[in-house]
Amino acid sequence: MKQLLYFLILTFIISCGSVSNPEVAVNNLQRPPGVSEAQTDHIFNTLRYYPNQTQLSIASIDDTSAVFYGAIRAGDTLQTIDNKDSVFEIGSLSKVFTSTLLANLVHHNKLMLNQPIQAYLDFPLNDSLQVSFLELANHTSGLPRIPSGFIRESLWHMDNPYKDYNEKKLRDYMSNNMEPDHEPGSTFQYSNIGAGILGYVLTRIEGQSYEEMLQQKIFQPLEMQHSTTQRAFVNDKLVAGLSKRGKTASNWDLGAIPGAGAILSTSEDLVKFGQANFDRDNKIMKLQRQETFSIDNDRAMALGWFILKRDSTTKWYWHNGGTGGYRSSMVLDVDNRKGVIVLSNISAGHSHAAQIDSLSYSLLRELRK
Repeated sequence: MKQLLYFLILTFIISCGSVSNPEVAVNNLQRPPGVSEAQTDHIFNTLRYYPNQTQLSIASIDDTSAVFYGAIRAGDTLQTIDNKDSVFEIGSLSKVFTSTLLANLVHHNKLMLNQPIQAYLDFPLNDSLQVSFLELANHTSGLPRIPSGFIRESLWHMDNPYKDYNEKKLRDYMSNNMEPDHEPGSTFQYSNIGAGILGYVLTRIEGQSYEEMLQQKIFQPLEMQHSTTQRAFVNDKLVAGLSKRGKTASNWDLGAIPGAGAILSTSEDLVKFGQANFDRDNKIMKLQRQETFSIDNDRAMALGWFILKRDSTTKWYWHNGGTGGYRSSMVLDVDNRKGVIVLSNISAGHSHAAQIDSLSYSLLRELRK
């Protein structure tokens, strides 16, 4: 019942109003070298369902190169644009980067995955809860999707629901109300607050902010120059997010839990992160991709990454993200060194938002032919 209530209210938070039938769109998409007719068809058949001013910023990658494709719907016409360095909110795709930070600290012997986080906190967790870094990273902590009391408090600013979730509220939750729905380690249950707590504890260990850790350990080494959690740094390149009705949407602030979804980035920058995963000598990325929990026959968890088991020999590493004005998807076939990134400025509440995920899968399948 609680999950149903959450779903209904979150749907209202990130998307208000009714959905109109998709209009007929004029296909004026160009097909540059390196992009097949089938790929442009997939892009057209996704973008046509979204309102005017919706953009897609797409990258298809291998271990040494990338092909970028940008598209926008304007005046009911789909046109090709150059937006590889345009900035989008990537939402929960940020969780992958939070787990990259975790893998970095494990690699440098600053913590162990199975350690309880309590060892690194100066205040007690509720009911002496024992939950590990691993369980937070692979969504087996048993923690709910959102913290108790969150919906009631966020009703005052539903267009930016995490805005006022500050450190005081986070610590109060952890000390007094943090209670798993399941025994930690036993069951997969996707948790935004769990990922947010993970990021918070990592900052306590390092004595740095989440932004400082990202820049020092990931963004600067990979030369991801337009990736940040600080919107003011990239406002000149930020694509305005859209509600499902095509109105300008508020950007989201993640308060004290940026590790759950605060990163802004570009397809050009995310290519560099994807290609780092193709580097077989990168021990941190390799550690992060190790399977840590089996969800079912088709899905498993690594650290942050979902593992999609396509067949007996092929597995893809995937995560998506969604906020009130943006939807993203990144999928990597590490064994074959191919991947696809799709960023968009359409609300996660749009009735066809899941097609962003489907588009990334379709484009990756085309790359493997």
